[in-house]
Amino acid sequence: MLWLDKFHEEHMAIIRILPKLEGNLKDIEYGGAGQNVIWELIEFATVIKNVLIPHFKEEDLIVYPKAASVDENGKIFISGMYDEHKILYEAFDGFIKSIGDMPDKEKNLKHITAQIISTSKNINIEETPKNFNRSWPVQPLEGNIDKEAILKYGYQIVQMLGEHIKKEETVVAELIKRATDIKRQSTQ
Repeated sequence: MLWLDKFHEEHMAIIRILPKLEGNLKDIEYGGAGQNVIWELIEFATVIKNVLIPHFKEEDLIVYPKAASVDENGKIFISGMYDEHKILYEAFDGFIKSIGDMPDKEKNLKHITAQIISTSKNINIEETPKNFNRSWPVQPLEGNIDKEAILKYGYQIVQMLGEHIKKEETVVAELIKRATDIKRQSTQ
């Protein structure tokens, strides 16, 4: 089923970046977060907005209804998947809000970078900041970023999303295959 390939590819891409998010969360939790961690949080928030949320919406509209059509057990299972989506949507929203608004005016990025790194326990470790030439600076962790919320929602995403994707790659994929087979048999 070629139309499912897109979902599979996105699942595999997300599975690959979840460990990076988890590592960044641990850096924040243990006080080792520098400029790159902040950029990577912003990048993950962008992935949430531009990949995960649209992906979930497509699953809600296309994949899940088809999978639920197989039988009563499929319908019950998919109901649980919708519930997981709802929880993950809330975690995505909390994660994005915990990062805060980024200023839209260009400021002295070198100064901001120095502030961020000076608050890190890695002050004596050379760190090459990502996206150093961007037109807007990253807020220091003590600024607009809500550490408690980012840890809460970030870990919730890490813990739930990987398991959720495994269910989609196994059970939901099997339900879709069965739904396709049932439709094929009914048209013969």
